[in-house]
Amino acid sequence: MPNHIVSQARSFRENPNHYPRKLKVRIYNALTKKEPNYPLPNNPKKILIQSQEKIGDGILLFPLIYGMKSIFADCEIHVLCSRKNVEVFRKLNLVDDILVYRTGKLFWKSLTLNDYDLFYNPKDHPSITAFRIAKNVRAKVKVCIAGTQQEQHYNYAIKSDYLESVIEKNCLLLKEYEPKIKIVPWLSLLENVNEIKNQICINISADSNYRIWPIENWIQLMDMILSDDPSIKINIISMDRDQAKSKIIENKFGKSIKSFPQFNSILESSSIIQQSKMLISSDTAMIHLSDAAQTPVLGLFSADNRNVSRYKPFWVKNKIVQSDSLSIKNINPKSVFSEYNKLVVD
Repeated sequence: MPNHIVSQARSFRENPNHYPRKLKVRIYNALTKKEPNYPLPNNPKKILIQSQEKIGDGILLFPLIYGMKSIFADCEIHVLCSRKNVEVFRKLNLVDDILVYRTGKLFWKSLTLNDYDLFYNPKDHPSITAFRIAKNVRAKVKVCIAGTQQEQHYNYAIKSDYLESVIEKNCLLLKEYEPKIKIVPWLSLLENVNEIKNQICINISADSNYRIWPIENWIQLMDMILSDDPSIKINIISMDRDQAKSKIIENKFGKSIKSFPQFNSILESSSIIQQSKMLISSDTAMIHLSDAAQTPVLGLFSADNRNVSRYKPFWVKNKIVQSDSLSIKNINPKSVFSEYNKLVVD
């Protein structure tokens, strides 16, 4: 079993490296008044949802946005996001307007230009920047996930009762309005997709060095897959910076490989993923996209067990291979191939 290892992006309780930041939050809170408590609006017409900064964080909010539109069909949904994930929200037709994080007075002024019935921050740990955003947003009711270090900055706190999945945590607001609502994939399925399933998708790119698997490992894995079943076609998805790696793989395996250049938006790769019988990827946004596309996932994760619980696929069949450190580099291709075979049988 992998050792219990804590990533940098962990809560105050679990990562001692956050203690200086925790102290700053406590000082800020001591100097800040508590906001009054208000009930949720019965029929919000204009909603602002705050996203965290990464592409995967944005995609993990899509089920919430989809669900809110299903409950309140006529509501306007605005999203506050980062420069890193703004493009995925621009491609989602359920979003009516977008605000982008930036520094300077103009950003803080932009938060005051709209009047919202509801503002929701689904982040489950405190942040002084988030507190300042909540203070400046003009909303009748400001909502957060319950937590002693952040509740005072909002009008309504949702109890989480320790949820493993980030999707479930994000969708707590849905449950407040409709407790029995089912969280469903937001991505429309292609017609006749089962007719073109003799292929798999492999994403070889990642935005963190900890999540990059060496090309030698990818080649060894593909060699085992194709030796086991030469009829399989492999679609390679990669960022621009990894196109040279894709070319090396193409040159080695020839017609069994089809590589795709970086898409204008990650969402454009969903049709290729839906046409595949599985996606193999490190812990990236591609896993969340495959989950929504209802395509099984073989994921390569670090030894951070809590991270696996929070970010593994929510809907689809999946197999997870973990390293014994915060980097996935030392994951053995034979271990990945073993889990690949299990997923094929399942």
